[in-house]
Amino acid sequence: MLNWSITTLKQYNHKPLTFDDTVDVKAELMERNPDIIDMTPVHATGTILFSRGDYTVDGDLKAEVTLPSTRSLVPVQVPIDFHFTETYLADESHSDQYEEDDVLIPLTSDWLDLMPAVKDNLLLSLPLRVLTKEEENAVTLPSGDDWTLMTEEEAAPVPPEERPNNPFAGLQGMFDDKGDDSDKQ
Repeated sequence: MLNWSITTLKQYNHKPLTFDDTVDVKAELMERNPDIIDMTPVHATGTILFSRGDYTVDGDLKAEVTLPSTRSLVPVQVPIDFHFTETYLADESHSDQYEEDDVLIPLTSDWLDLMPAVKDNLLLSLPLRVLTKEEENAVTLPSGDDWTLMTEEEAAPVPPEERPNNPFAGLQGMFDDKGDDSDKQ
């Protein structure tokens, strides 16, 4: 289950080992993220390439996660289709061979276990904003007694001079904008 010995992987020297597996990580992910209501088993596919003494994993994860709407808390099924690339270093000194933005993970045992990567990448791929179809298509935002939902543009702070009942509005124009340094000479 997405776990290979280093000895096995070395046999694929410069030839990719392909994997295609379905894993159930629902319980672990629900424990780590209480917003997850339900989750289908994860379909993980990809390749592992042994090159330069290290192991590069190029994988895809597909699942369906049920999350609460961020607006109404109604359960919404969200498809997850996530691609990831990670390099597992057999020796940490190899890190200078890679680009700065490459994901590098030192191997700490004689096994390459992709389950932590699957779980972490799934959690990272969850959207922050989840809406039902009706909420996505709504023209007006919800409101209630003494409250209303606003867009970011509507919630932008209003400059003090444009606010109604501004106690400093009467002072506007009383001082010149050039500054007082010129009068002190």
